[in-house]
Amino acid sequence: MDNQIGEEFKRIRKERKMTLRELSERSGLSVSFLSQVERGISTITFTSLRKIAEALGVSVNFFFEPEADSPIKKRSLKKSADQPNFTYTSLAGDLDQPMFIPARIELKAGESQTAPYSHQGQEFVYVLEGELKVMLEGHEETLYPHESLHIDSSKKHTWYNETDKPVVLLVVSTNGAD
Repeated sequence: MDNQIGEEFKRIRKERKMTLRELSERSGLSVSFLSQVERGISTITFTSLRKIAEALGVSVNFFFEPEADSPIKKRSLKKSADQPNFTYTSLAGDLDQPMFIPARIELKAGESQTAPYSHQGQEFVYVLEGELKVMLEGHEETLYPHESLHIDSSKKHTWYNETDKPVVLLVVSTNGAD
């Protein structure tokens, strides 16, 4: 079973001499869930991955290997049984300290709602295909193709796909870790 993300965040966590409990406190995710992801026995949503990346002080892009022999510096997560909830493709160039991170994200069908959370920065989300459910400070809305959202990420929010079809997004984000 491919456990690229779990192995990578465990390595970073240990480099930072951080316990699972400390990572749990910083990310808002349970110790048992984090342990299961590290060991490859639980899958992860994009929202959870973003929380882990922020807690570790790295960009979400850090978890994805660059594609070989490409003049365009892009990254993608190989579709695998290990990550059935989403596909992430970085659209970022080869900059040392980018001011924003563009990505193409495909949320697989039937993702369940996650608890709203906040983090540093801003998010711009543009729906390319499908229907995206968005919650922002207690207000719920559905975004359809060619509709977008631009928010201050310090406001409690979440977005997810509760439909039976994939949702494809263009996401541009900033935060203190990027």
